Amino acid sequence: MVRIAVFVSHPIQYFAPWYRAASALTGINLKVFYCSRMGAESYYDPAFQTQVKWDIPLLDGYEWEVLVARKEIKQSNFIEVDNPRVGSALEAFTPDVVLVHGYAHRTMWRVAAWCRRNSVPLMISSDSNVKATSSVWKRAAKTVIVSRFYDYLDAAFSCGDNNRLYHMKYGMPCDRIFPGALPVDCKRLLESVGDAAAARLEVRRKHGIPEGAFVVMYAGKLIPLKCTSHLLDAIGRCRQHGVEVWGILVGEGIERPKLEKQLARQHIRTVVMTGFVNQSRIGSYYAASDAIALMSSYEPKGLTVPEAGCFGRPAILSDRVGCVGPLDSARQGENAMVYPWSDTRAMADCIIRLHNDSTLLDAMSEKARRIALSQDVQKVAVQFAEAATVLKEIGCRS
Repeated sequence: MVRIAVFVSHPIQYFAPWYRAASALTGINLKVFYCSRMGAESYYDPAFQTQVKWDIPLLDGYEWEVLVARKEIKQSNFIEVDNPRVGSALEAFTPDVVLVHGYAHRTMWRVAAWCRRNSVPLMISSDSNVKATSSVWKRAAKTVIVSRFYDYLDAAFSCGDNNRLYHMKYGMPCDRIFPGALPVDCKRLLESVGDAAAARLEVRRKHGIPEGAFVVMYAGKLIPLKCTSHLLDAIGRCRQHGVEVWGILVGEGIERPKLEKQLARQHIRTVVMTGFVNQSRIGSYYAASDAIALMSSYEPKGLTVPEAGCFGRPAILSDRVGCVGPLDSARQGENAMVYPWSDTRAMADCIIRLHNDSTLLDAMSEKARRIALSQDVQKVAVQFAEAATVLKEIGCRS
């Protein structure tokens, strides 16, 4: 039996199925410690600019505890996410291995210090990657801070190629970086849709999209970092080449008025803005699309890629998206096309190529399904259990 303590800022819709699957494995005793209940209750998301209440269970099927906070946690930042009694919770559970999700909260540093004092192996899971760009002084400050945290770590649970390079950059030995992925609940997504063909038709009829149209979907927050306007530009360029393409923007945020003005200015009538769509309905929109797009100037991971992949939807991505890599969620030439960030002409070329070449689209769709299934929660749970078992055996680095 391996006793695993997991520490995370709040209940997250992507992680709950992973914890559930890991808890069901033989030989694993897993308990999740939350710094706050934020995600499990209705809350206002400033980026989405809407009240969010996830409509899938986040606290079922595994053992969990909400830690006592120094004060009410309203934002997920270093100062506010502080749970001074975390050591008592660890002593009561007596873990063999501890996992922290990132280092950006004070509580995670408290956990790291406890593990060091008690010689309990500490592993990190994050979506950080080497593609992040920032000013010289920020890079210097981050190097000092992150290197200090990595001194406490004994292993990393990697979620992909660029994430693995990140762990190596900060000194984690290769033999202590365990392969994994950011998990996708393929089964739930597919079951939420039922008849995919019927769902595809229903969504298209609801939004006035022709049944035979080629549809590129974006799902996420409408914020400057996501560069959603690039998709509108690319769709406009497709039209100039005589190729009519539809776009579905699933999400909400501060950029919405700007995007609406752009649509009016460029006379684009083939883009639908759906607003916020919850977890139980998002699968229907993937089913209604033909490809997924991410245009971000920086994207740590891009979970919409494997989510869309469950439905056989290939990805069109800027080269700054973190999941692009030969063994990652987006594999160039297999299930993904990658273009230089902000080059909307190159993005349009990718869209036109998929639109015009049904053989290529079918081949990439099949690869998208296979790659998505390789990152399903059940598989990731097994990988995590194996990593924790090995880490318990080999122990701390020093």
